[in-house]
Amino acid sequence: MTLDPDTLLSSGTLMGQKSPDLDRALWRNELLQDGEVHKLAELALRPSPVAALSELDAATTEESPRVQQILRPAGIGDGLRVMLRAGGSTWGHGAIYRELGARDFDSRERTFLAAIADDIAEGLRRSLCRRPEPGAAVLVPGVVAFDAQGRVVSETAEASRVMALMPGDAGSSLYAVAIGAGLRNRASARVRLTDGRWLLAQGGRMHGAPNDAAWVAVTLVQAPRSDLTSLLLRLHTLSARQREVAELLISGPRTDEIAARLHISHHTLHDHVKAIFAKLGVQGRAELMALVSD
Repeated sequence: MTLDPDTLLSSGTLMGQKSPDLDRALWRNELLQDGEVHKLAELALRPSPVAALSELDAATTEESPRVQQILRPAGIGDGLRVMLRAGGSTWGHGAIYRELGARDFDSRERTFLAAIADDIAEGLRRSLCRRPEPGAAVLVPGVVAFDAQGRVVSETAEASRVMALMPGDAGSSLYAVAIGAGLRNRASARVRLTDGRWLLAQGGRMHGAPNDAAWVAVTLVQAPRSDLTSLLLRLHTLSARQREVAELLISGPRTDEIAARLHISHHTLHDHVKAIFAKLGVQGRAELMALVSD
């Protein structure tokens, strides 16, 4: 599953064998259950990219709602999560399960997955760098409405067309945004569509409606430059300083103004600009601006 690196909400499924009901139960647990073990935000900060339930002590496992109320009733025993991190950001995660009664993941298996996680993450990062197909039209915005149980109650025709371009189970990705918005009033995830364009799925809590009416609306719009610039620069592994320079190049100041603002020499700025253009595969500022505007 790919993740928005800032919100850690789903931005697409690459391969999934979980039922939709199980997937949604796990997202409710992830976002709504305080004190749960192995949450994505916690695992993203750990030194090791791999965590298995079998590594927890018995008391912690017994007290985990995810284990006792979701996984065990679904016939799942041990579970293992792999965080996919590259360039200092988390771009996705994988979950592997064993049926109840089967042996746990052993240390050799965990070590093997930890050893290959960086390579998988790098492949994922590179796949997300692919540019939109030539001549791709601007996305027409759409809206999907969810009730308080996270069920879709209505959607516009435009939303249906956009959802068909989302990777994997679009319903699962939008469900996570809807649950997040219901909890915090708003939530969002940037999704790379199958044609290379970037979508912003933005959920907002609706107030004042009857109990049986729509509870959360998720709008689907083409991701604007303000929401996309930082993401694209991180995808292309720019350093923090290079991202700072690139964002100034995009915003329009002259190079001498950029050097003065950053308190660096023109020579140092030139080196940064050269490295930025090489990483992004562009020939100049105009192509850089076009890249984040696609």
